[in-house]
Amino acid sequence: MKLTGILIGILAVSTTFAHPQGRIAGGEDAVVGQLPYQGALSIGGSYNCGAAIISERYALTALTCVCSAGSDRPWPATLFMVSGGSVDLYSGGQRIRVEEITINPNYNTLNTGIALLRLSEPFVFNEDVSALPLATENPPLDATVEISGWGRTTETEENMHRILQIGNAKVVAQRECSLARDEEVPVDNDQVICLGHQRRQGICGGDLGGPAVYENTLVGLGAQLLGECGSLLPERFISIASNYEWIKAQIE
Repeated sequence: MKLTGILIGILAVSTTFAHPQGRIAGGEDAVVGQLPYQGALSIGGSYNCGAAIISERYALTALTCVCSAGSDRPWPATLFMVSGGSVDLYSGGQRIRVEEITINPNYNTLNTGIALLRLSEPFVFNEDVSALPLATENPPLDATVEISGWGRTTETEENMHRILQIGNAKVVAQRECSLARDEEVPVDNDQVICLGHQRRQGICGGDLGGPAVYENTLVGLGAQLLGECGSLLPERFISIASNYEWIKAQIE
């Protein structure tokens, strides 16, 4: 009976994430080695989110990528795997099972919480897989930030896009993200970076947890859509700087 329950749980989780509603809109195909820090997170064998590799044994993703909606209690770590070292979602690279998931409890909202993934074995670093330094401060207003992920690129795609996409976004004032959604989030929220873009650009559901990079440092993780994919509304990204001390304390 226990085995049956586990299998049912895996099937339920896989079904939940099997059809991500997202893409890097307006992006371009990445090439192998261009984004060695980019990870792909799968649960129950189905890819659902992005991740950022920060050391041989650790990766980061969004809290919402590892928990049920409205909860900060992660699914069992052994259901998850992190892939790295390939721009093809379904072949190549290294795939390593997650050993432990730790949630930073000091989040303002569940949608902008962060999850630390400890891997069961280390990535073998090479020119295709390597860590990205963590930012200690947020990028300035109007800075151009690189975003990436395997989210869908067309509405007809049922699963995540096979080839890693890369695009750009711009840092905008936090009030732009606060005004775009009716919820109790402080206007001056140092846990969030607000990234804007032109129409038909930006991230979508399948890109959550993926990296935002500025001057070769990890500054954010995709966290929350404020409108439909490719709309003119900005997106919220988890600020790495606001979580920096907590992350360092966990991995040292």
